Amino acid sequence: MKADIAIAGGGVVGALAALMLSKRLPQSRIAVVDAAPADGRDPRTLALAYKTQQLFDQEGLWQGQAAKHAAAIEHIHVSDRGGAGSSTLHAPRQQVQALGYVVGAHYIQQDLIAACQQQANISWLSETRVAQVQQHQNEVQLNLQGKETGDLSAKLLIAADGANSTTREQLGIKLQRTDYNQVALIANIELDKHHQQWAWERFTEAGPIALLPQPGREVALVWCVSAEDAEAITASDDSTFVRQVQQAFGYRAGRFLKVKDRASYPLSLLLAERTVHHRAVVLGNACHTLHPIAGQGYNLGVRDVESLVRVLTQSHSEDPGNYQQLLDYEEDRADDYRRIIGLTDGLVRVFSNTYPPLVAARNLALLALRGCPLFNYPLARLAMGYRDLSAIKGTMPEKRGS
Repeated sequence: MKADIAIAGGGVVGALAALMLSKRLPQSRIAVVDAAPADGRDPRTLALAYKTQQLFDQEGLWQGQAAKHAAAIEHIHVSDRGGAGSSTLHAPRQQVQALGYVVGAHYIQQDLIAACQQQANISWLSETRVAQVQQHQNEVQLNLQGKETGDLSAKLLIAADGANSTTREQLGIKLQRTDYNQVALIANIELDKHHQQWAWERFTEAGPIALLPQPGREVALVWCVSAEDAEAITASDDSTFVRQVQQAFGYRAGRFLKVKDRASYPLSLLLAERTVHHRAVVLGNACHTLHPIAGQGYNLGVRDVESLVRVLTQSHSEDPGNYQQLLDYEEDRADDYRRIIGLTDGLVRVFSNTYPPLVAARNLALLALRGCPLFNYPLARLAMGYRDLSAIKGTMPEKRGS
C-alpha cells in the first residue's frame, strides 16, 4: 500500500491533521493507521480554547456532536484558598461569546471521523498498529499489524499516537520525563445550583482544583493531589469523596451533591527530544504531554496541526517529507513550546507549593491581576489560546533525564 502521508494515530490530533491536510492537498493520498476501533470512545473531557473552537468552526466541525454537547466557559475565577488573592476573566470584556468550551473528546472524535469519511483521499485503517518503521531516502515504510497487515510506504510519517507513542519509539526519538509526584483525580460532580458557565481554578493546601462547566448543573473536576494522598482518596467511596472535594475547594461553586465517572492518572511533563526526524514529525501528546493546570494540552496539539498544515501547503515542494519543510515546522513551533510548556511547568511549581513566602507572593500576583487590567490581558489571551501572549513569557524546564 502506498500513500503520500501516513498518520499513526487517529485520535483528536491525528484525525484533525488528516482532515485539514486532505482538504488543502486534495491530490495527496493520506492513510490513517489507528489502533482503536472506528467506534472507540475516548473518555477524556477536553477544554477547547476560543481559538481552537474558531478553527473547528472554520473547518465545518462545529455543527455536529461536539457543538451540541459543549458547555461554554464565559467566566473564569482563579483564587488561592485561604488568601485574599483572586482574579476573574469575563468573555464580554474580551468581546467574545465564550473564553472556551468544555466537551467530551469522543464527541469531537465522532465529528472528525465522520468528516474524514467524506474525503475521498483519506484511507482509515482501524484496529491496526504500526509495528515497525523503516526510514529510507525517499520514503518511510511501515509494517502494519492487526486488522490490516502488510507494508505501507509514504513520503511523510506523522506520529500522533499519544503520550505512549510506539511510533515515536520506533523512530528512536527519546523522551524527556519530569515526574511531578502528583496524581490527577477526575470526575463529574453535580452541584446544587447551575454554574452559570463559570470555570474555577483554585489553589489549595490539598492541591490545585479545577471545576469546568458541563451541560446542566454538572462540572468536570480535575484535582491534582500528591501521590501520597492519592491512594487514600481514590480508595474512598463516592459520598466520602464528595465531602473531601468540598472540604478542599470550599463553597464558592455551591454544594457538591453527587459524583460519577471517577478516574485518576499520574502527572508528568513528557517532552520528545526531537520534533522532526528524517521523513517524520511528532505531533500532540506524542510530542508533549503537559500538566492540566493551565488546560493547554490539546490546544497546543491543535496549533501543531495548524502549523504543519500551513508549512506543507505553502511550500513549493511536491514532497511532503522534504526535510527543510520539517525544519521550518520545527522552527515555527519553537517559540510557542517555550512559552506554553515553560509557563505550565512554572505554574505547577509555584501553585502546588505550600512554602509560606511563595503562597504570599502568588496571592500578591493574583491581587495584581485583579486590580490591573493591563496584567489581566495576557492571562485572558492564554485562556483563549492565542500564541501571542504579549507580556507572558516562559522558560523551558531544565532537562532532568528520562
